[in-house]
Amino acid sequence: MVCIQVLSEDEAIAFAGTQGNFELNAMRPVIINNFLHAATILADACTKMREYCIEGTELNREQIDAYVDRSLMLVTALSPVIGYDKASAIAHKANDEDTTLREAALASGYISAEDFDRIVQPATMVGQT
Repeated sequence: MVCIQVLSEDEAIAFAGTQGNFELNAMRPVIINNFLHAATILADACTKMREYCIEGTELNREQIDAYVDRSLMLVTALSPVIGYDKASAIAHKANDEDTTLREAALASGYISAEDFDRIVQPATMVGQT
């Protein structure tokens, strides 16, 4: 609702801005009122979103780890080491058998557990250390 209101006020501001003649904009009160109202309700909505939807939430680390373990995107780290075709085969195997990428990689025999753990480090891949 806030977004609809802000977008509507933005349109009103744009239209009012086109109605000025000779650099005398008689629509300035409309522009100012709509801008201030839009800024106010947008700020209030951000505050309420933070207060009622974000504060107090906690990450479910176990679920996040499970999602990361099942992410087929991690196979891109293996490609430079074992080659694209083998990495692709591992990703397909994990997908087809509904297993983790690590399980599929180890079952394939293309890479050892130690090498997999050394190469596939999701936190490092996204710039976290």
